[in-house]
Amino acid sequence: MTTAYPAPPNKPDEESCCHRGCCPCIFDYYWDALARWEETVRAMGAEPEVVLAAMGRQR
Repeated sequence: MTTAYPAPPNKPDEESCCHRGCCPCIFDYYWDALARWEETVRAMGAEPEVVLAAMGRQR
């Protein structure tokens, strides 16, 4: 049986950032969400990089 992993967060486009130094930036939200996703995948017994590669995605 194949394990169904949750979908990783979508990385915002560079154009989504206003480049005004907002804190938090839209990318801060992304990196936080990605870290939570990675923790979940590890808790399920897999390596996040391998799961991303299998999904055809990158960090």
